[in-house]
Amino acid sequence: MTESDLMDLYGTVSDPEVMKFIEDPYDLDKTKAFLNKAALTETPLIYAAEDDLGNYIGYVIYHEYEQDSMEIGWVLNKSAWGKGYTSKLTEELVKKVRLQGKNAVIECSPNQKITKHIAEKIGFEYAGKRDELDVYRLECYRIIDDDVVLIPYYRNDEESFPWYQDQDVCKQVDNIDHVYDIDTLHEMYDFLSSRGNCYYIQYQGKLVGDVSLRDNAELAIVICKEYQNKHIGRKCILDMIALAKEKGMDKIKANIYSFNTQSQRMFQSVGFVKTDDEWFEYCIKGV
Repeated sequence: MTESDLMDLYGTVSDPEVMKFIEDPYDLDKTKAFLNKAALTETPLIYAAEDDLGNYIGYVIYHEYEQDSMEIGWVLNKSAWGKGYTSKLTEELVKKVRLQGKNAVIECSPNQKITKHIAEKIGFEYAGKRDELDVYRLECYRIIDDDVVLIPYYRNDEESFPWYQDQDVCKQVDNIDHVYDIDTLHEMYDFLSSRGNCYYIQYQGKLVGDVSLRDNAELAIVICKEYQNKHIGRKCILDMIALAKEKGMDKIKANIYSFNTQSQRMFQSVGFVKTDDEWFEYCIKGV
């Protein structure tokens, strides 16, 4: 949105029918404050919604909800009701959430039956209440096969911290001769999850490592020692190649230390080519 959207936004949030299940209708001053706080910030909470002809029809909600999830939603003018826009917008927002490597959440009043119907039709499941609102959640896992599933990152020190207490694993990842402390673990995951897609690797129901694809097209993967050599890493790398294609990337790269010949062979086996002493690239054709 821009400042020029003020009156369009006012037409939406001042309508008692539109705001029936949200809050009292806004006056112009409250609308200005809402525009500045929610739409004109560096990372907006809402975005203008338009029809196929580019006409303003309301706004959509898209912002971080929790570390592993994004809240999505919509508030549309009455003129846009009953035309299928809500389902189409929800599907597009879910696609965006999936590409960001998060889960999707919808909050609504218990009386908003249409919102609930759309959420459930797309696959959201009721997840309880929060601040007297019903919460619906869609787990956007990447299912690779019956054994391997990628789960959007959330803080889970109990499972992940032990992986980085193995000195051999830390050597493979960072070329260091010591293990991670908890602050280093948090810094790493916060960095990866805020700069691209970061997933836990689940193998036969157990978390066994993590894989990330950053916005700069850098791929990284860690699998705890007892689950290495089971072809888990190869499957995950192939799925990250598929994700890179979905995101429109033309190549991906990986930094693999020269002593880590096992990882080098694995990356080369799926088509990565060595471009420098410790860098490998995979070129995506047809993007």
